[in-house]
Amino acid sequence: MTNVVTIASFNEPLEAEMVRLRLESAGIKVFLSGENARIMEPGLGPLELQVSSDDEADARAILADPGEPAGAGPKTL
Repeated sequence: MTNVVTIASFNEPLEAEMVRLRLESAGIKVFLSGENARIMEPGLGPLELQVSSDDEADARAILADPGEPAGAGPKTL
């Protein structure tokens, strides 16, 4: 069994959801700790984005990559 590690914390649920979707689209399983508590009591503390320790390096690399700027198309030589 692998360990779960927290790789980011969010105060804004929408931001946490966007990051979760980004990682899940890369095939990384994600858990948001505190998600259910915030439904019951908004503002109850940060949401913690957690992944398997096996996926930690890949998840951190994805989060560190800002991606292509909006409107950037393929580069031609």
